[in-house]
Amino acid sequence: MNYGLLTVSHMFKLSKPTIFLTTLFTASLLATIIVILFFTTMFESRTFQAQYSKRDAKSAPVALLTGPQSSQDDVYTQALNEAAADFPPALRVALTDIKIVNGCHPYFLETNNSCPWGAYDSYGWTADGSYDRRLQDTVWVSSEAIASGAGIDVLLHELSHALVDQVLANCAAPPTSISYKQLLVDAVADLGIDEPATEVLADLLALYFGKYFFDWDISTMHTSYIDIEEIPYRVNTLMGAAVHRCVTLVF
Repeated sequence: MNYGLLTVSHMFKLSKPTIFLTTLFTASLLATIIVILFFTTMFESRTFQAQYSKRDAKSAPVALLTGPQSSQDDVYTQALNEAAADFPPALRVALTDIKIVNGCHPYFLETNNSCPWGAYDSYGWTADGSYDRRLQDTVWVSSEAIASGAGIDVLLHELSHALVDQVLANCAAPPTSISYKQLLVDAVADLGIDEPATEVLADLLALYFGKYFFDWDISTMHTSYIDIEEIPYRVNTLMGAAVHRCVTLVF
């Protein structure tokens, strides 16, 4: 028999009231911690959602742009800059050469006599159809789009065009030599949507980024070429593979 162990055990034996109070205190402390963590998580979630709210833009007239720089040096430019700055680092690095402009692309403004909500220009088209290096690799989002609350969605759509052309076109899907751009365009064409495959793909990628990168409710997102709330599984899987390999792994 180990008398020494019995002696120590008796020395640290607690009374029932003490045990009850200790247990009660511990339970109360744990409950308090859980409540604090819950409300902290809820606050962060609401803050995150508010940060990407697409319904709070102020109403104002459309800015008609006639040059490479925006004349709207106000809430619209700030909204675009803040949205782009909050994109995942890998996505920002992948599109580091893209210039984001608030305004109307001069070529589309001239040829269509209207200001499109968004445009992506990889070439550098001027109003008369000539080349201007300053307009090359630009993404345009109009003030009207931002004022409507759809500015971030339009920005994602146009940046998706840039991602497809500048990144996915130069990234092959193993073990083939076929680019993810070609695979995705072919997959989208097979959906049977009577719209240009590249436009549908840009909308699908915008929905993908909205759902998986930003945790948005994509059913509220503005899209012009596709009217579904869920991305088709096989296309969604292919987009996920493309983004993982060509964006997050490379950058």
